[in-house]
Amino acid sequence: MDDFIGEEPDCGIARKKRMLYELYSRFEEDAFPFKKNAVCRKGCSFCCTFMGDIDITTLEGMAIRERLSLIPPDERSRLYSMIEGNRMARERGKAAPCPFINEQGACSIYEVRPFTCRQLYSLKKCNGRGATIHRQVYQLSREVITRIQRLDDAGYSGHISFILHLLDDAEFTDVYLSGKFDPERIRDFGRSHKIVINRTPRSGS
Repeated sequence: MDDFIGEEPDCGIARKKRMLYELYSRFEEDAFPFKKNAVCRKGCSFCCTFMGDIDITTLEGMAIRERLSLIPPDERSRLYSMIEGNRMARERGKAAPCPFINEQGACSIYEVRPFTCRQLYSLKKCNGRGATIHRQVYQLSREVITRIQRLDDAGYSGHISFILHLLDDAEFTDVYLSGKFDPERIRDFGRSHKIVINRTPRSGS
């Protein structure tokens, strides 16, 4: 895990990433009694291919970008091309598989996959019908998503290729890493791409 945690001298992004992985680990512990009978296996990629929105936070996007920086240049270039292709397809309203799913149906960034992927499992083979999960785990997942968004309170949430596209903008990333909050800066992109502001309005504001 520590391989994917940077030492950025900023608003505490390294600390936030450690806390993010703690939330992931706690969820796995709490959900294990329900997920232990899941039929999901490596190579089973129905959710990765047909799920639709794969939402992440900017904090999770930073972890993914950091992981991408560690892989060989040719593979990194290929993945960035897949991300761009996913973004353009989604902007045209077309379905597109996760850009990180490989030819074997496995995840190329499994160690840093976002919570959207971590929460997924099914007690029955999907076979085009979608996942079968426990109500308790669904509720637990909603709670964890809220905690992740609160942790990333200077950031945003949205489809994976849209958030990664935002983080490709050096000025946007600099503002984000400084801890400043400037949603007006991405207003047009945010509206057209259904980007959600993570920050919860304070009472009385």
